[in-house]
Amino acid sequence: MINVRTIRKLQNNDGLTLKAGKIISYASGWQVADYGCEFYTAEAAAAYVRKLKGNCGIWYSEGIYYVDHSFRVTTKREALEIGRKYSQISIWGWKSQKLAYC
Repeated sequence: MINVRTIRKLQNNDGLTLKAGKIISYASGWQVADYGCEFYTAEAAAAYVRKLKGNCGIWYSEGIYYVDHSFRVTTKREALEIGRKYSQISIWGWKSQKLAYC
């Protein structure tokens, strides 16, 4: 499982995707989230990661750690539908390594 030190090392606008607590990346598909929380300490973020059993995305921006339950789907269309349904700002394209806004 990812540790607090790794979470603390995130710089502004850095992020990680985890599966079963390990950092992962994919060659294709789209990453989308359905729910999550914001935290002001790496310790609190790590506790939530454990609660999600390490299946999540983490990003750090302006002093806040965002931890979302996230998962990979095959198509952009499906990811956008899920993202819009759950009021997400964006989805992540693995092949392009870019965000697409919902």
